[in-house]
Amino acid sequence: MNSKDNANKYEMEFNNNWLITYSDMITILLCFFIIFFLFTSEELTSLHTVKESLNNQLDILSNENKDLKMKNDSLAAQLFGLHKNEKGQASTNDDFMTFLEKNNLQDQVDVIENERGLLIRFRDSVLFQSGQSGISQDGYLLLDKIGEQLQQVTNNIIVEGYTDNVPIRTKEYPSNWELSVARSIEVVKYLTETKGIARNRVSVSGYGERNPIDSNSTAEGRANNRRIEIIIAN
Repeated sequence: MNSKDNANKYEMEFNNNWLITYSDMITILLCFFIIFFLFTSEELTSLHTVKESLNNQLDILSNENKDLKMKNDSLAAQLFGLHKNEKGQASTNDDFMTFLEKNNLQDQVDVIENERGLLIRFRDSVLFQSGQSGISQDGYLLLDKIGEQLQQVTNNIIVEGYTDNVPIRTKEYPSNWELSVARSIEVVKYLTETKGIARNRVSVSGYGERNPIDSNSTAEGRANNRRIEIIIAN
């Protein structure tokens, strides 16, 4: 083979080399797009799964929210629609607040609605002398007004007595527990014997220093803990 033929041969081989490179590039691109498609497909599937899961969770939360709203509406109806007497007159928190304002009793009595019913709270100093269970003259005047309002309801009534944690050891009251019970009994006796509230509607409890509503480390806190509570039960 002469030099001219050799030159033509090398030229053909050189000219054909780009086809190999091009073919490899096409193959690599094809592989890339196949892999990309696979990842994209898996990602879309995952996103779809996540979307379905979120939709299910939203449905569950929506149903739970509806249940909670129904329970809340039911509780609100019980709290604000209870305490009706035989004539259908409602005795609610608003009624008692109006009653207290009308009789200038806001500084002596607190009215609170909770899960138990309507709670009327008196500081012990409003009704009793220190360390005593006998109701004071001012206490009788206050209970007389409150008793008139209690006559308007037919719900059961609970009277509870509380003290602070300062020990009491007298001959009449060896402990705070006995003092708290005695005070509750005196209130119940007045409501049933003087105000004519049926005995079978009323119960009495004394808790002594248990269940404080404030700190016993300060004089003000101890004063808040010494209290009588009348609960108009749900």
